[in-house]
Amino acid sequence: MFTLKEKQYLLLLLKRQNRRSLLGFRKKDPVHDRLVEKLEQMIRNEQVNSKHL
Repeated sequence: MFTLKEKQYLLLLLKRQNRRSLLGFRKKDPVHDRLVEKLEQMIRNEQVNSKHL
């Protein structure tokens, strides 16, 4: 299991990778968008849950 900081860092790396692929350097893997979406949801859930605990 990853900590909140680790998840945020992974999300940052994925978003940076996405910017590079948009500029035409690399073709983006179809899994990329799903991973970004899942990480964002996990971060939101963890932040909401930490406020209520």
